[in-house]
Amino acid sequence: MQIVKEKLEIDEVLEKKINNLLKFNNIKAELKTGSIISLTNTNIAYIEPHSLKIKETTYLFFNKCKNVYINDLSRSIPLKVLEHFIKCTF
Repeated sequence: MQIVKEKLEIDEVLEKKINNLLKFNNIKAELKTGSIISLTNTNIAYIEPHSLKIKETTYLFFNKCKNVYINDLSRSIPLKVLEHFIKCTF
C-alpha cells in the first residue's frame, strides 16, 4: 500500500478574498494550499484543507465552503466574518 499526495488547487474566488483581506488589513501571513491524500488500491482518501497561518492561529479553508475553521475542525466561523474575527483577535 502506498500513500499518494496530490496538490489541491485553491478556488480563485476564495484565494482573492483571502489575499484582499490580508492586503487591506496589512497582515503578513502564509497561505498554504491543501492536498488530497489517498491510499493506493483502496477507496480511502483525505482532503487536507488549505491553511492560512497568522501568528499562532491557523485558519482552515475548503473550496466551495462558506465556513472557516480555526486551528482544527471543531470550531468554525462564517467566511464573511473572518476579517472582523482577525481584527478582534489581534
